[in-house]
Amino acid sequence: MFLHLLATKLTELGFEIFVVAPHDAGTLEYEEIDEVKIFRFRYAEDKDETFAYRGNMHRQLLTNPFKIFGLIKFLKAGYRKAVEIIEKENIPTVSLHWVIPNGIIGYYLKDKFGDRIRMFLHSHGTDVRLLTSYYLIYLFFKPIINKFERWSVVSNYLKRLILERDIYIADKIDVIPLPNDEKLFYPDDNITEDPNLILSVSRLTVQKRLAVFVKAIALLKDEFPKLRADIYGDGPEKQKLLSLIDEYDLEDRIKILSPVSQDNLRDIYNKAAIVVLNSVDEGFGLSLTEAMLCSRPVIGADSGGITDIIDENRTGLLVEEDNPEELAEAIKKYLNDPTLKDNLSEAGYQKALENFSSQATAQRFASLFQESKS
Repeated sequence: MFLHLLATKLTELGFEIFVVAPHDAGTLEYEEIDEVKIFRFRYAEDKDETFAYRGNMHRQLLTNPFKIFGLIKFLKAGYRKAVEIIEKENIPTVSLHWVIPNGIIGYYLKDKFGDRIRMFLHSHGTDVRLLTSYYLIYLFFKPIINKFERWSVVSNYLKRLILERDIYIADKIDVIPLPNDEKLFYPDDNITEDPNLILSVSRLTVQKRLAVFVKAIALLKDEFPKLRADIYGDGPEKQKLLSLIDEYDLEDRIKILSPVSQDNLRDIYNKAAIVVLNSVDEGFGLSLTEAMLCSRPVIGADSGGITDIIDENRTGLLVEEDNPEELAEAIKKYLNDPTLKDNLSEAGYQKALENFSSQATAQRFASLFQESKS
């Protein structure tokens, strides 16, 4: 969704955007949405096209090494489609998202087209963590990364991870945050805030530390008898979280709800008294910036890309990671100080408009492409 938002904003700034993306069951091989032309390449039968859009490509390969043959088909199909579109449309600029695996496609595109094309690389989290956690993987991809003019990442945290691995590419890296749709996420005066509702919107994974969130609510339940928490998301930790909620006797206080559409999510943010993202080593923290655009007070772990979003005691509150007591105290701080809550909400809203809106992000990408060209 954020890539589509970026593409449409770039068209408004005068760019013509062609997207080459993997096909998936039920999608068209070509369509045009909001003036963005989308070409989807086939790499297997519908039932076997499972590499994209699920966020688990690396886990598929780790659990079944024979899937490497499917990945090779994926890369070859993507390369062929990209060559076709570049040649047909005489495209001068290629912007690839995710080093793994799309950087491999970019490597061969640069070999084929040379200086006829300019190439940019963009990462959002998982690929950077893989590259920087395993030295051999980084060694393999280093020649690929060198093919690109610039490499943008969504937070200073990801930039630091890269530079800890390879300080010599510091002049190649830019930090450009993920875009949010400011026309979709905004303060809605028609929605009444529930002063007792704490919200978390997140995948239910270990990284998101929702168990810490549950424990924090447990610490507050006696002092704030009306306090409730809604968690919107799905994932492998759901049953463990439900068991923890039962263990702390919080069934009437904490609900785990299914993910909802973006339109409904705006209403949910606007209703919440406080929005929490307690993730550790988060690449960015999109739910926080969405909440800030709705002028909601936010709390985040002092970890990863969240520290780019929240300025402590200015645009939100930061808490020590894996510390339910400190998280409970931060929630309590907002509940007991409406003035602080309003001031930080307003400051967070202004920061989100200036730095995390789709307009702001698209302008930075446009400047990147144009400056490199000049």
